[in-house]
Amino acid sequence: MSKIQIDRDYVELSFLRYIDNLLSLPEIEGVKLCDIVIQNNESKEANVKEALSQSYHDCYSDSDISIIVNLPTNSKITPLEYMKHPSRFGITPDKYLGFFLTVDSGIYRIIFKDGTRYDFGFEFRYDDSFKDVELQAEPERYSNPKWPTEKIDEFWFIMIQALGKLYRRDYLISSHLANININETLVQQMILRDVEHGTNHHRYGYSEELIYRKYEGQNKFVTGDDTFDMIADKLYAAALAYDELTKHFYPEYEARSEILFEIWKCYDEHRSI
Repeated sequence: MSKIQIDRDYVELSFLRYIDNLLSLPEIEGVKLCDIVIQNNESKEANVKEALSQSYHDCYSDSDISIIVNLPTNSKITPLEYMKHPSRFGITPDKYLGFFLTVDSGIYRIIFKDGTRYDFGFEFRYDDSFKDVELQAEPERYSNPKWPTEKIDEFWFIMIQALGKLYRRDYLISSHLANININETLVQQMILRDVEHGTNHHRYGYSEELIYRKYEGQNKFVTGDDTFDMIADKLYAAALAYDELTKHFYPEYEARSEILFEIWKCYDEHRSI
């Protein structure tokens, strides 16, 4: 895997490539970032530079974008149905580390494998002159009902969210998110225990080993700040434990912690503490 470097120049290049793909879709009129609408015209690159000058602060930044979607007034496609097709926008498991859709707000939250992050929203415009969209079925993806794929994708997004907060010295939120993901590994273990014993009722426990504890003290990104290092150690242990436990639900599962650690290495190289 090539070295990840999420500097201003790379984010701009990656963003330009990404919006070119978005703007190739016939129903997308433009991509909005910081209230600047980027379209396929002679101002595209200048507008991207201006928008990123406002939104990019450091390698921990995400880009809050929204796409302007043109649909006919009597479209057979509802906004919710339209949003349930992330692959249309290049959001596929081979490209992202973590991803989830917040249905209430209609926002995709994405961390791509190259370290670029997006909060991706939708702005729908309706007019009789617009053509309707033919949506293709999403690629089939097996999801174990005991541990759905959506939970896996969300876990890895939260890992990056926690790291960003940690490196910006928000120890309250980063610790909270680290604890959430540690707890996810414990829930995985509880479900696996239910499967092993054929019941979800256990009057007594079995003195179980807590898998995440096997990985405590292995964090390679030590700073000397006790609080920072404690949170980082939780995140590091959670990542390795989650990879181990997820294989019980998906034997073909490919570990994602190495991608996380490559992004983490970039974050650490830019830390200010």
